[in-house]
Amino acid sequence: MTIMRLSTQADYAVRAVYELALREPGAVVQTRDIAAAQGLPEGYLAKVIQSLVRAGVLHSSRGAGGGVSLARPRAEVSVRDVFEAVDGPLELHRCDGHTQPCEPGPCGTHSFWQRIEDVLTTELERMDFEALATCRHGAEAGDSAVATTSAGR
Repeated sequence: MTIMRLSTQADYAVRAVYELALREPGAVVQTRDIAAAQGLPEGYLAKVIQSLVRAGVLHSSRGAGGGVSLARPRAEVSVRDVFEAVDGPLELHRCDGHTQPCEPGPCGTHSFWQRIEDVLTTELERMDFEALATCRHGAEAGDSAVATTSAGR
């Protein structure tokens, strides 16, 4: 059975930005520390981080004490920003101006896939790293922050 799943790049990118969001604003963290904290391979993560820097999600600092930091406040970075930085726009179907337009008009499943794509895109945009970081800390404290965040946004 084939499973629809998130790319490894997108998974690692979200986890790296999440790790930075857990830290003090402006914290500069080395890739190896992010990799260790999230249990990710450092070499592959370094490539993902380069994509995030190019996309303006992260800022890179060289030299002693160098590393990466969030380029914007964590409340201004959505999961969609991170996903699209490494995987490009979410496209679940090939028709209607995507990879292969339907000929001669929209196919029978077009509206279904478009609705699913719209829902996923909206949810990825709604969830920012302030909310994700808050959910983690709330869960550790025994709060129901995840339910509150999802319902309240």
